[in-house]
Amino acid sequence: MKAMTLGFLGFGEVGYYMSRGLKKAGFGRIIAYDKAFSDGGSFAGTIGSRAAEAGVELVSSLQEMLSRADVIISALPAKYSLDAVKEILGNPVAARLFVDVSTAKPEAKKKMEELFGGKEIKFADGAMLGPLPTYGHTVPVIASGSGAAEWAEMMTPFGMKIELVEGPAGAASSIKLVRSVFMKGLEALLVETFLFAKKSGAEDIVLESIAETLKVPFQNTAQRMIAADLVHAERRAFEVGESMDLMKDLGIEPIMAQAIVNRLKKSAALGTREELGGVPPKTLPEVYEIWKRKNHC
Repeated sequence: MKAMTLGFLGFGEVGYYMSRGLKKAGFGRIIAYDKAFSDGGSFAGTIGSRAAEAGVELVSSLQEMLSRADVIISALPAKYSLDAVKEILGNPVAARLFVDVSTAKPEAKKKMEELFGGKEIKFADGAMLGPLPTYGHTVPVIASGSGAAEWAEMMTPFGMKIELVEGPAGAASSIKLVRSVFMKGLEALLVETFLFAKKSGAEDIVLESIAETLKVPFQNTAQRMIAADLVHAERRAFEVGESMDLMKDLGIEPIMAQAIVNRLKKSAALGTREELGGVPPKTLPEVYEIWKRKNHC
């Protein structure tokens, strides 16, 4: 029986960390094609050294990868992923399964599945829910689409953690994009907060204080904050406005802070502080019901 060949389309962080972990777990042949390496661009050196470290063979053309790989994982930036699929399907493709792990929109993932279906190639929409440098190939992944179950069955023996979600291709990426608002927003908020903290000479105490506040289970913190928004948004908007004034005095542009004020003012305009008598709801379902009644968006 012919050994399976896994191919990566794009060999950036995803390809590197995932293939390195898979190789250590005993996976066999992995190849990759990355245009940035073939063109000798500024990232070529990094791509080459990472591939060598991970035990991955870099092929010289897209056509070579398509002719050799039994399963392809596309890890291109989301804005290129659908166009790449269209280019791929203009060539002979040996693969029986194509997995896209980009953050392309659900509509794009559905279109990819439709295009591959016309060639009788299964498609999986994969979404990684954690940092690759921390987890490597064991990063939590959710997957949907016609090929999701086959992908999970194939990779689980090598330590990958792939959870199937109900729905067609696009269901997994939809969950990822919702989560990204918080995770990428948190990153941007941390950067702005610590630009501010450093200029104020308070970076250490601020870091310790935030860590202490968030030490409790996150579910508790999230529920408390979301519910409190319905009664404290106006006061908090004023407080962050004061922070913005100080940030400007220190020469820091309050990009995230302004967005926070905008969102808090929108919550304050609901008038729920008075309706609730200043007492936050006790559960998130109660909050969701208020949002629905108020048409909050």
